[in-house]
Amino acid sequence: MTISEAQRDHASQMESYRVCAACIMDTTDPRIKFDDQGRCDYCVNFEAQIRPNWHTDSRGQVELERLAETIRRDGRGKDFDCIIGLSGGLDSSYTTYIAKRVMNLRPLLFHVDAGWNTDQAVGNIEKLINGLGLELYTEVVNWEEMKDLQVAFLRSQIADQDFPQDAAFFSALYAFARRHGVKHVVTGANYSTECCRSRKNGEQRLAWIQL
Repeated sequence: MTISEAQRDHASQMESYRVCAACIMDTTDPRIKFDDQGRCDYCVNFEAQIRPNWHTDSRGQVELERLAETIRRDGRGKDFDCIIGLSGGLDSSYTTYIAKRVMNLRPLLFHVDAGWNTDQAVGNIEKLINGLGLELYTEVVNWEEMKDLQVAFLRSQIADQDFPQDAAFFSALYAFARRHGVKHVVTGANYSTECCRSRKNGEQRLAWIQL
């Protein structure tokens, strides 16, 4: 590419560059879309899907208790009434606390060791087990296979480099729940600072602890 061609290409990119009218998202996201008012699909999705279902007041507490009663009822006579995928990070740790102390559930903690555990995460898991009196099941992923996958993703320059671990986490979690007849999988998402996409349609038996 010559200098003039590069200049024209840069000018073309600048002409097509666009920023959301409501937030800082822009066309550096190649899949972004805008509505007639110039709002990006992230903002539109938040207003249409997340905000109407995000209740941090007494209404949310009532909904949470209603959900907890359903999970407790379905789990009667079983060792556990739900399962929680626990990484040792903020969201899953707080979800575990809420499930036990607020919702009065009897969760089984499920951890997948994909070879990337930090000392802090391991310490958090131990504190939750001991402090809340819960049981933990750990599934260990073959480290050599995980390394091969991670290197392949790095070399392919795929944007989502966490995909190998995430796939291992969730596939192992749901496979275990299905294999042992655990009806409810409880997970947490932080709408306040992180989640800008809603859950996928069709997800069932999933309790969302809204932080």
